[in-house]
Amino acid sequence: MSAKHTSKLAAMSSVSMAISIAATSLLIANPSVASSRRSQYNYQPQATQTRFSSPQSIPTQSAPTQVAQVFRSTLSLPAGQAIATKINRPDTLYIATGETVAASLLVAQDIVAKNGTVLIPAGAVIEGQFVPVEGGSMFVSQRFTSRGATVSLQAQSALINDMKDPRETGAGAILTDAGIGGAAGAVLGGVLRGNVQIVDILGGAAAAVLVGNVTAPQVTVIEPNAVINVVTKQTITFAVRDDF
Repeated sequence: MSAKHTSKLAAMSSVSMAISIAATSLLIANPSVASSRRSQYNYQPQATQTRFSSPQSIPTQSAPTQVAQVFRSTLSLPAGQAIATKINRPDTLYIATGETVAASLLVAQDIVAKNGTVLIPAGAVIEGQFVPVEGGSMFVSQRFTSRGATVSLQAQSALINDMKDPRETGAGAILTDAGIGGAAGAVLGGVLRGNVQIVDILGGAAAAVLVGNVTAPQVTVIEPNAVINVVTKQTITFAVRDDF
C-alpha cells in the first residue's frame, strides 16, 4: 500500500471519530432526543384487550340493615314539688325533744309528669332523718330509691308539732301512776263524768300524780297512717329511654 493511500485512510478515520464524538455529545446534552429516537425505532403497537368479568364475580348489593336506635328525653321534677309519704314502720314513732332519728318514708302515691310519665312511683323509699326544730321535729331527706336506682333528694317536711307525751298523760297512765285498780278506775270514771273535781276524789297523793302528768315531756308523735308531705328543694331531672 502506498504512503498516499495510507494517509487517506487515516484522514477518513479521524473524520469518522470526530463525527461519532460529536453525536455522542449531542445525545448526552439532549436526552429527550435520544428518547425520541429510541421510541421511533422501538415503538410496537399493542392490541387493546377488553376483559369481561364472569357473572359470579359481580358483587351483589344487599338490602340495608335496620338498626334499632335508642332515644333519650329528659323530664324534670321542679323544686317545690310536694310528695305525700307515710312512715315506713308499723308502730308509732315517739321523738323526744332535741332528738335526731333516722327514718325512711314510703311514697304514698305516684308522682307524675305533665305528659303522664310516672317519675316517682308509689312505694318508692325516701331515706332521711327527723331533726329537732323549734316546736317539734322536721323530716329532712337525703335520697330516694326507686326501680333499683338511688337518687340524691333534697327535700324536707313542714314542722311536725310536738305534744305532751301521750304515754304519760293518757287516762290509763294516770290511773296506773295513782295506783288505782281497774274497778276503782271504773268508779272514778263515772264520778268524773259528773263534773266532780278530781282533786276532791283522789286526795293529795293522787293529785300529785296528776300534776306530774301535766308536766310530762314534749315529744313528736309520728303515727303509721299519718301523711307527711315532703317538699323538694331542688329540680330533679329524669332521663326517659325509648327503644324503637
